[in-house]
Amino acid sequence: MTGGFFMLSIAAYYLLKKVHVEHAKKMFKVAIIFTAVVSLLELASGHSNSQMIAKHQPAKLAAAEAHYDSLSKATLYLFGWVDEKEQKVYGIGIPGMLSFLISGDFNYPVKGLNAFKKDEIPPVNFVFQSYHIMVALGMLMIALSLFGVYLLWKNKIDAYPWFLKILLISFIFPQLANQFGWITAEVGRQPWVVYGLMKTKDAFSPILDAGQVLFSIILFSSIYLLLLALFVFVVVKKVKAGPVELNKN
Repeated sequence: MTGGFFMLSIAAYYLLKKVHVEHAKKMFKVAIIFTAVVSLLELASGHSNSQMIAKHQPAKLAAAEAHYDSLSKATLYLFGWVDEKEQKVYGIGIPGMLSFLISGDFNYPVKGLNAFKKDEIPPVNFVFQSYHIMVALGMLMIALSLFGVYLLWKNKIDAYPWFLKILLISFIFPQLANQFGWITAEVGRQPWVVYGLMKTKDAFSPILDAGQVLFSIILFSSIYLLLLALFVFVVVKKVKAGPVELNKN
């Protein structure tokens, strides 16, 4: 998805600028078909992964959907805000849908957060928000891909400038979805570093002090920021230069 939307971003840039149009249309065709297929496969992969999490890390799934009631059918929330003190979600949800996605039964009892010890529950609203942002980005990419396939079918890929402007920044969507998914995975597993076996507070190194940790974070962050700056510089330069015409002789 990252590669596909990266191609779409470049194609959209050329189409908006009205340069390298034929090349851009070919890029668009390949990328939009690819992203449409892969984004739907990603949806299936995410569904399978959620079923796995329900089995092996139930507290993480319960936090992702703010499901508190122990062994009751679970609501799938489209969006919302969690009041952790009152154990309520202020948002829009589909009753029983999470149960259905896990088991195929709308009344299937899902283990809720109240079934766990208080010191074994992750920060619920934080996980809830990161998870739903990830899902929202995934659904957005599916919608963009399918609409793009429709435009390709109708031969109108350059007829909607607003759509091309969205595609222009779409390269960042897979990156953000990946990061929010990673946050969900790591924060949702807390307080465990190895789920059910070792807590994070027990996994620190006694010979490593805070200063060393801070230094390594600053060092690695600086290196990756430098690499990012070089990457952006090279990519922008290549995109502006446009495709290289091959010598057919």
